[in-house]
Amino acid sequence: MKTVTLGMFTVGFLILTARVGWWYFKSKSRDWKDLGPFAMSATAFAAAGACVGGIIGTVMHWSREKVGAVGDMALTKGTGAEQVEISRPAEFGTLNPYGAVIMLGMIVLFVVVFKAAKRKPKRELTWGAPAGLTLGPFLGAITLVPLINWMGTSTIGQFFQQ
Repeated sequence: MKTVTLGMFTVGFLILTARVGWWYFKSKSRDWKDLGPFAMSATAFAAAGACVGGIIGTVMHWSREKVGAVGDMALTKGTGAEQVEISRPAEFGTLNPYGAVIMLGMIVLFVVVFKAAKRKPKRELTWGAPAGLTLGPFLGAITLVPLINWMGTSTIGQFFQQ
């Protein structure tokens, strides 16, 4: 999928809405830290979705294409709405080399937390992945990629730049 579609946004938006709604209406404490695993997973996968090449970029592109196709099908078959595409690529930003290191750290942290998690946090991590992957081209383009690039350049990059 070379373009961003409304189906991509729909999938991510519905997962985010369901998760926040479940937390707000079903949680007894409404403690913000209950959303932590979901947010960490969504952020890591939104950042990974910014990769335009390599193994991670290829896997993220393929995954986003399949999830977006499901969202487009749900819109067209389920509601009768037409498919809408935006004429910009789904790879929404460019990570500089230092930002890529930060993104890889986020993915490694996700894998470690996922492997160590019990049942409930693991479910939160699992639902955060498609939400971040599909909402990344919309929300990550203006916030996440510049922030990760800045973090990488200001922390790691200072040791390599002269």
